[in-house]
Amino acid sequence: MNPTTPNQAVMRPRKRWMQLALASLLVGACFLALTVAPARAATLTNMSWTVSNNQAAATNVSYAYSLKTTTVGIIKTITFAVSGSGLAGTPTITRAYGIGAGTVARSGQTITYTVTSAVSVAAGIPIYIELGGLTNSSTTGSYTTAITTQTSVPATIDTGTTPAVTLAANNTAVTVTLAKSLTFTVDTTAFELDMDPSLPALADQSATVGLTVQTNANSGYTLAVADNATGLQSSGTGNPVIADASSGKATSVAWPGAPAFGYTVTGTGATVDSAFSGSKYAGYTSAGETIASRTAATGGTADTVSIANRVAINYAATSGVYSDTVTYTVTPNYN
Repeated sequence: MNPTTPNQAVMRPRKRWMQLALASLLVGACFLALTVAPARAATLTNMSWTVSNNQAAATNVSYAYSLKTTTVGIIKTITFAVSGSGLAGTPTITRAYGIGAGTVARSGQTITYTVTSAVSVAAGIPIYIELGGLTNSSTTGSYTTAITTQTSVPATIDTGTTPAVTLAANNTAVTVTLAKSLTFTVDTTAFELDMDPSLPALADQSATVGLTVQTNANSGYTLAVADNATGLQSSGTGNPVIADASSGKATSVAWPGAPAFGYTVTGTGATVDSAFSGSKYAGYTSAGETIASRTAATGGTADTVSIANRVAINYAATSGVYSDTVTYTVTPNYN
């Protein structure tokens, strides 16, 4: 009988038991490893945010942040995400207490402080970081900053949001509305000429009508005149007329003599149409024609325009009462 056979028979079950026990331990270890969860981020305490200038769009502003850690961790970065939009500038580090030396950069609304040599920071440690060179948003309102401490992974250690800071307006909007205004006067609303062809002094007469225009229209105004389609006409038999000096300003002439009815224009401030230069006369038209204008506001002094109406007769003009109506139209240009 082989003496070793019984021992071998005993050893095999023990070896298999040991293998099963080892496998059981490995499975248990794997189970334990799979069920371990990372710690959840805690909330920072004692948070504050102050600005050296709270005017909207202010430049070279310092943002000072203070906070206290809640969780022990190896801090590599601290991010400051400012709410809203419009944050600008290239931040610089003015002071940093409770955290190692580092560098700072901005991307959009987020400022990131990166610790040069990350070290473990215990819980309850106050940290103060002051950053310069920033430009406030140009939009007034209330803003907050979300602060997050992170590892190099990165993984969040603690996070929180500061109390609000108000960015205020640095200007006063002034609105002054000026009414559109034009003042127009006519010093003569009617005139009568009593004429007699036998007396030179009564055969050629004039009557002047004075007009004034004052306006704040940015591009000035135009002044036009027109009369009845029938001109200077009598209601007597056959409705006789006294002929116009010309058919309009385009054919203005030196005074043509009797019988004729016409006008000429002079003025101050306004630009009188060149058709009347050299004391030329024109006949009124029913459609109306521009006689004077200005390309800017008149200012404090009104423009004056004088219209000299002239009638000359001889024995060819039939006796009677002749009448006409002249209309003046001022058109301001407020553009």
